[in-house]
Amino acid sequence: MSELSVKSNDNVTLCVLVSDENPELKFILLDNEPLILGRTLQTGIDDQRLSKNQMKFIADYSTARVLVEQLGSNKSAVNNESMIKGEKRLLNHGDKVALLFNSNYTYRLDFVTPPSYGVDSNKRTTNYLDKEIYNKKPRSDSTSIWEYKNDSMMLYNSSNIVHKEKIAAFDLDGTLIVTKSGKVFPVDENDWQIYSPEVITSISKLSDDGYKIVIFTNQGGISKSKTNFLTFKIKITNILKVLKVPIQVFIATEKDINRKPAPGMWNILVSDYNGGVPINIDKSFFCGDAAGRSARFSFDGKLIKKDHSCCDRLFAMNIGLKFYTPEEFFLKEPTEKLYALPEFNPNDIKANILCTDLTSKVLISPNKEMIIMVGCPGSGKSYFALNNLLCHGHMKIINRDTLGSWQKCVSEAKKYLRDSNCSVVIDNTNPDIESRKRFIDVAKSLKIPIRVFLMNVSKDHGKHNNKFRELTDKKHQKISDAAINFYFSKFQEPSKSEGIDEIVKINFVPHFKDPNHEKLYKMFLL
Repeated sequence: MSELSVKSNDNVTLCVLVSDENPELKFILLDNEPLILGRTLQTGIDDQRLSKNQMKFIADYSTARVLVEQLGSNKSAVNNESMIKGEKRLLNHGDKVALLFNSNYTYRLDFVTPPSYGVDSNKRTTNYLDKEIYNKKPRSDSTSIWEYKNDSMMLYNSSNIVHKEKIAAFDLDGTLIVTKSGKVFPVDENDWQIYSPEVITSISKLSDDGYKIVIFTNQGGISKSKTNFLTFKIKITNILKVLKVPIQVFIATEKDINRKPAPGMWNILVSDYNGGVPINIDKSFFCGDAAGRSARFSFDGKLIKKDHSCCDRLFAMNIGLKFYTPEEFFLKEPTEKLYALPEFNPNDIKANILCTDLTSKVLISPNKEMIIMVGCPGSGKSYFALNNLLCHGHMKIINRDTLGSWQKCVSEAKKYLRDSNCSVVIDNTNPDIESRKRFIDVAKSLKIPIRVFLMNVSKDHGKHNNKFRELTDKKHQKISDAAINFYFSKFQEPSKSEGIDEIVKINFVPHFKDPNHEKLYKMFLL
């Protein structure tokens, strides 16, 4: 059988790996489609001895056998016989594999007949399957589904989910539920209780009034192995049993486009998980507790700590949804008017207009000179140097990322200023007097004029630019917030007293070829 498909009354065999430790955990093997298992969210294993890519499985439905290959460094096993890296074996129905030799991470290979609702090999969305599920099914199916939409987001579809134009969206922790223990983070999967009795009645009424109930939650602890996904699944299932209405749950596990306040989870709902039904933004809303509120007293006189962030409010703002806090929506308290938004607002940045406060009227000098760029990572200094300076010719850009050390940068600057007719641009961060002096001394020794081009970008603006670049350019080297914080901890405002002839402030100017990128840039991303 070259491909897997099911028609009515067909008797088709399906290949499944079933966990011995947790029989509800199953992985489907489609015909000739590789499946790799290891220390991943899908398996729920966080044992550091196990590679993320430990074993590769390829099923051959024409022979009803599976080829397994050992990828990880530590031994695995087939039928209690160890395998080493690079070794391959053929599996038959009933054979057992252990992801780690002499461990409990064992799976049984089964060729079974799938349920009557069928399997479509062209629409495989996930390797992980609950005991009821062997495939991707219509969204209004009567059986609940867990899915991995991608490496950083998981999705739960309640049974009988119905797609609607009105979305009632909620955060989870601190909004629909709080901890029983009173701690900020739950001590285990049972440490939760409904936020207030009004939650259950409000959710039920919303469902009756034609809203689809959707939960959007950040759960970074899953990717960091601080939260076990298998127990988290049980927690979600138990919460939804209490709420008693069909619900979709979107779970972001990484710091990427899917993590609030970025709009990734909402965009996936709109594009793939509302059955093609257009969403009416004006009739929809989002409710969350991360609203940027300061410490305050409740109506019964209890002191409430300030919100840990304003990411829920920003998430709603990015999408264009009405926003409520849990107190406003469930308890009908007055609208909270006192809250803090980030100081940096990306909507204040004007695109495609070059803005400088040049004290001279000349951006490019006709004479040989040294230009020292000063700016934090993400300030746009390299883009500016490449597109506004180098394009005029007779210019050499010197960069520590390319040469590897400041000593090599100094040597290269001296060589070009001494032996050629080129001006040089020092494209490093150069935050303080000491780092600039190395190059100023070279220029002064050769009697070359010096200008500093200072990127007029704040710390939060730099972090926003860095996050945007991280979300839109996977090839670019990732820069941590710590690197930007370090720059500003070292920063000393350039002064002519350092031997600088002119200081030019350059405002950041974003350029967009993709209108979707421009739309994303103008959202709150931090």
